[in-house]
Amino acid sequence: MTTRKDDKGKKYVTIKDVAKHAGTSIATVSYVLNDSKERYISPELREKVLLAATELNYIKSGLASSLKGKERGIIAVLTPQFENHFFMSIFIAIEKITNQYGYVLSTCNTFDSVSHEREVLDRMARLRVDGYLIIPTVQGAENTKQIRSHGLPFVAIERPLDGVDDYDFVSSDNFDAAYAITNHLIEMGHRDIGFIFWDTEISNLYERYFGYEQALKDHQIPYCEDYIKKGNITHLDGAVLTDELLKEQKVTAIVYGHYILAEGGIQYARNQGVKIPEDISMVLIGAPYWTRMNDTPFTCVVQPGSQMGEEAAKMLLKKIDMEQSQSEFIHRKIKSNIRYGKSVKDLRMK
Repeated sequence: MTTRKDDKGKKYVTIKDVAKHAGTSIATVSYVLNDSKERYISPELREKVLLAATELNYIKSGLASSLKGKERGIIAVLTPQFENHFFMSIFIAIEKITNQYGYVLSTCNTFDSVSHEREVLDRMARLRVDGYLIIPTVQGAENTKQIRSHGLPFVAIERPLDGVDDYDFVSSDNFDAAYAITNHLIEMGHRDIGFIFWDTEISNLYERYFGYEQALKDHQIPYCEDYIKKGNITHLDGAVLTDELLKEQKVTAIVYGHYILAEGGIQYARNQGVKIPEDISMVLIGAPYWTRMNDTPFTCVVQPGSQMGEEAAKMLLKKIDMEQSQSEFIHRKIKSNIRYGKSVKDLRMK
């Protein structure tokens, strides 16, 4: 396949490449791809041109004429939840780094919708952006296939592309986060520890469950299936699952694998008159503002959003400037920190 590399090293199939592959003129290809009615194109030739464009993964540029030969200075950033404080901390760090190098961000909320993510990526491809920073949906591997096949600079953040190796990736260490917070409870004398988490197809979020499980195993604490609760990522599910654990009379502590579940669960417990930590200890992965604005500040895992954003942005810029080989891919995990509050009761023998 013949491709053109622009001055930043990105590969784009040109209309000239399509014409050569189809064995026709550039003008004919232009007429077909723009669906022009100015001249007659036989159905056979039209089909041949469209097939050539498909085989070469040709991406039509909506700004081709105005941007030809120019640097665009645009980086596409896709996030699934604008309201998520963790994702927002990643975005702010990305913006600080890219601003230093003269780039502007085209930022879109995918709403965790597979179809919307696909539409946004298609629009960004037509704009010929310089690179992509994406917190992908569960079908991110399929939706990013086209930009990866073109060798365009791309970094996935926090969520992996399952079954794919040819991409750069920056994430928090989800296993370590859950292990560390569960281990803290164990060190404080807790043995009957519940775990509430999001039942999702995002594979690395299950690492939080595995971290919790490993902490119990390392301390020879028996695993109890009844202490494990999973559901959708809603406040209601957080409340319902918390209610189920509160009915388990032996449970002395709960680990929330996601802050939205924690919000629903903690509010429900308080509405029921449950005192934290006197009646039950509660900790969570994530550190939204409310964890510090209560009479009882919560012990929680502070995820490294700012560091992840900086790492991802720098990684992408190296790919754009060809300081990192297009065939070299880096996967990096960054550890979180525990911020200690007053939501854990000390059950150790004095």
